[in-house]
Amino acid sequence: WEPHGGPPDHECPSQNRNRNHVRKPRKNDVFGEFIMSSARKRRGQNSLAARPSVERENDAPKGPVETFDPRRRSKPRSWLSRCMNITKYIMFALFLPPFLNYTALLREQEIVQPEGDFIDVGEGQKIFVSCKGKGAPTVLLDAGTGTTSDVWESIQLELAKNTRVCVYDRAGLGYSDVPPQGLESKWQPYTIETMADNLHEVLQQKKEIRKPLILVGAEIGALVARFYAQMYEVDILGLVQVEPLVENIFSVDGGVWVQYWYNQLLMSLQALQFSAAIGFTRFALIVGMVDQPITGEFTSNSVKIRQKYLLCQPRHLSAAVDEHYFINNSFSQISTLWTMKSFPKNISVTVINGNYYDEQLPPELNRAWAKSQQHLISNVHPGCKHIVVNGADRHMLYRNPSSVVNPVLRLVKQWKHTNRETRKQ
Repeated sequence: WEPHGGPPDHECPSQNRNRNHVRKPRKNDVFGEFIMSSARKRRGQNSLAARPSVERENDAPKGPVETFDPRRRSKPRSWLSRCMNITKYIMFALFLPPFLNYTALLREQEIVQPEGDFIDVGEGQKIFVSCKGKGAPTVLLDAGTGTTSDVWESIQLELAKNTRVCVYDRAGLGYSDVPPQGLESKWQPYTIETMADNLHEVLQQKKEIRKPLILVGAEIGALVARFYAQMYEVDILGLVQVEPLVENIFSVDGGVWVQYWYNQLLMSLQALQFSAAIGFTRFALIVGMVDQPITGEFTSNSVKIRQKYLLCQPRHLSAAVDEHYFINNSFSQISTLWTMKSFPKNISVTVINGNYYDEQLPPELNRAWAKSQQHLISNVHPGCKHIVVNGADRHMLYRNPSSVVNPVLRLVKQWKHTNRETRKQ
């Protein structure tokens, strides 16, 4: 090594040692600062690349690392989501039961349908009629307010052993149709005049119903039978009224029945109709919260099942509500007919009562009902045959059917005996 000479390509060891050394920039040396920054960047990249993976893992930040999750939402969005979920469940609870009830009704309609015929009374409206037995006279049974022909099951089967017996459902009740849309004059209001008109059409269409007729009616069915007998007296042999509605019932004892009829009875039917529409009645029947209305040892299983079906049927309950709602119009019509035409003397009249109308009702209502029955016996049908069944009430139709069967059979046998004697002569 020669300090002052040597070949031009010879390098000093100190120069070789400092080849990668970058000089520090002097003050105001812009170029030097640029070189320094470039060198720092290169050293940083090389050092990271050269460090083993273990060291890089050790240099990783300690503790939980916060990452972005797209499913996480801000608080306002979470509150809105909860509200939407609650609304979804509410809508599900509101719409699912009615839908399930509707589909079940469609499936059950033909399964529980009783045997019988459907008579067209005009404009496509059909009335359900079921007849059993043979011979004459024909006994026609008309059910109570808002009820179907199922209440007569035991009575019809017993009477059919001796003569022909027919039952029917008034418009909208049971399996009978409501009037088609647009026939406002026939449907609004639905009163005994319209009911009697429908019954007349049924008797005209169904030729196998032989005359004369013995009309047996309960409650509003008795009112319809009275109206029909006064309008078509030639066809009627006898009239049997079981706990009949009387037109003065709302004026007896300060009108206690008016309050009960419109404030309790009608409102309970409307609530039952709404309950059926939303599907709650079906759920209540399943869990045993309610029971079908026709009970007793003489009630068949088919009737019990059919009555449960009808409790879930809003259309049937709507017709029951209409019969109750327009009862004042029916009272007005029977009173008007009474002033225009007295009841025919040739028609035998029998009135059947229990000791009270309904043992579950308050005493003042049963007392008022008894006074209205006395008015019917004394003023409307003086001289009629009055039968009181001890320990019975309006449920006697299916709990004590013999109390109705025996008086009707007496009329049937009396007519047959008279007819037989007439033929001999």
